[in-house]
Amino acid sequence: MSAVAPDTPSPGDLTQDQITYFKEQGYLILRNFIDPAQIESWRDQFWKHLDVDADDPSTWPDSYVIEGFTTEPLMGHLPQVAAVVDQLGGGKFNGGGGSMLVKWPGEGPEWAPSNSGHIEDYGPGGWSGGFMLGATTYLHDIEARGGGFYFWPQSHLTTHDYFLEFPTHIDGSFNKRADWEERSWCIFSDRSPQAPVEFIGGAGDVIFWHCFLCHTGSPNTRPVPRTGVFSDWRHADREEMRYDVPRDLWKYWGI
Repeated sequence: MSAVAPDTPSPGDLTQDQITYFKEQGYLILRNFIDPAQIESWRDQFWKHLDVDADDPSTWPDSYVIEGFTTEPLMGHLPQVAAVVDQLGGGKFNGGGGSMLVKWPGEGPEWAPSNSGHIEDYGPGGWSGGFMLGATTYLHDIEARGGGFYFWPQSHLTTHDYFLEFPTHIDGSFNKRADWEERSWCIFSDRSPQAPVEFIGGAGDVIFWHCFLCHTGSPNTRPVPRTGVFSDWRHADREEMRYDVPRDLWKYWGI
């Protein structure tokens, strides 16, 4: 199942319907948002960095993280992307950097994605604080079961409810729960009111997603690599607000 969102707006000019959709669903997909010429340039950069034959799968690596590679320019520095981020964040979100994460072909004919979705920015040291918004695009078209970004619509709302119930867990201490070893990230994704869906689309489609949206990767059973470009943004006042769990989920946003 693919995710559905309102039509693509003019850069930096999200309609009220699109903003409402983002607030209700926790994500917004903007089709054909990055110019094909820019995508082609990024693809050329990607394959040149790998120093392999793009048309010969036998030369492809199997690394999930592409070390030492960033797109030029960064996705978050494209004017139309920055304009949407400024609109959503009220000019208070900083960042736009990110990474290239690749799901290479060869994961077999079976498609069995994870049954749990994590929330971003909780590493070994806990919550680093201030992460607000993520964005993902692809350098190659992605079909169903092609390794797409896999997410739980509306889970940002139930994740927020969890932290209202357990506000001290915002620092990452939820992994000290007695049931963590058994349930792990399911403590969040199991609360979602909707089943998970794949972000299926063409190269240059962009999904913007809320920091509390449960998500994960999915297997790539197609012959084309899933070349995902990820960017993220943090609040300018991250040190002041990092442990705050406001009752209004949108307190630190511009919407």
